[in-house]
Amino acid sequence: MTILHRYIAKTVILASLIVILAVLGVVFLVGLLSEMRDMGVGDYGFSQVVIHVLMKIPHDLYLFFPMLLLIGGVLGLGMLSTHHELIVMRSSGVSIKKVISAVITAAVILIIFATIMGECIAPRALFLADKRKETAESNGQAVATATGLWVHVGNNFLHVDHVIGHNHLEGVKRYEFDGQHHLLAAYFVKSMDYQHGTWQLHEGVKTTLGNDLVHSQGFADGRWNLAVNPSLLDIGLVEPEELSLPDLTKYSHYLLQNGLQANRFQFEFWKRVFQPLTTIVMILLAVPFVFGAPRSTTMGRRILFGVMMGFVFYILNAFLGQFSIVFQISPVLAALLPTLLFAGLGYFFMARL
Repeated sequence: MTILHRYIAKTVILASLIVILAVLGVVFLVGLLSEMRDMGVGDYGFSQVVIHVLMKIPHDLYLFFPMLLLIGGVLGLGMLSTHHELIVMRSSGVSIKKVISAVITAAVILIIFATIMGECIAPRALFLADKRKETAESNGQAVATATGLWVHVGNNFLHVDHVIGHNHLEGVKRYEFDGQHHLLAAYFVKSMDYQHGTWQLHEGVKTTLGNDLVHSQGFADGRWNLAVNPSLLDIGLVEPEELSLPDLTKYSHYLLQNGLQANRFQFEFWKRVFQPLTTIVMILLAVPFVFGAPRSTTMGRRILFGVMMGFVFYILNAFLGQFSIVFQISPVLAALLPTLLFAGLGYFFMARL
């Protein structure tokens, strides 16, 4: 049985790798065609397009990994069924439970590698890809660093600690210079909101520098008429997909402490926490389909089943994520519900076997 266990697991792993490589090519081609629309904006050229697409691939593969493993499981077990190997195994006394055990072994091995890639490589690569693109498109007017965002507007330099949404900034420092590059004034503002075409300031301090005098004055509210387009600040906008699990926890805590909405980041956190369980549930759906389908079922139909089930799960997961954000539903429930629904579906089909 150990030999058969390894054989089934190896077949599922190889089939999954074939699916991943095929999808890798499609993802690269689609991403390249999509990014070509932005080529020529600022300094964003063809070489930057290729690098951007390549750096996004780990995130895209991790995003679709449960679906890819479902298709790989259907393909691997389908090949064993087509070659009548499953029939011989069943005739020799190999139970469905033992086949499931081998499939889970294959899933666990692939999940370990996918989790390492998805948590250690994908978020950082996606972050760097987006920042490189946005910096190139802005012609260097905005630059994201490890400590925040720098923006150059006329004779002013702004440093922003946190960009939250497109219209809210936290921890803004402004340095105002004259035409001879002499520092005239420095500002610190706790928060800013973009309203009616201007930036509204909240809780700030202005320090004016003269020849022999430095004067500081605090203010509760104010207004800046700086021509800082909110779309320019996208380079400093933090997206949930660009953060690792520890960073998602810290950022969600920061948003909640400041009375801001954190559902997007909490949903992303729990979705990734449940991803290994989701992947196992998805690949187990391949077992009842292969064993329950007629022997005459073609490989094309089996793959089509895997693709359809995978896309249904992806759409349901995306819908519940947005539903959670809009209606303030528990992110834990929204992230776990699709997995529970598909687990129930898998149990129903297993019971029929």
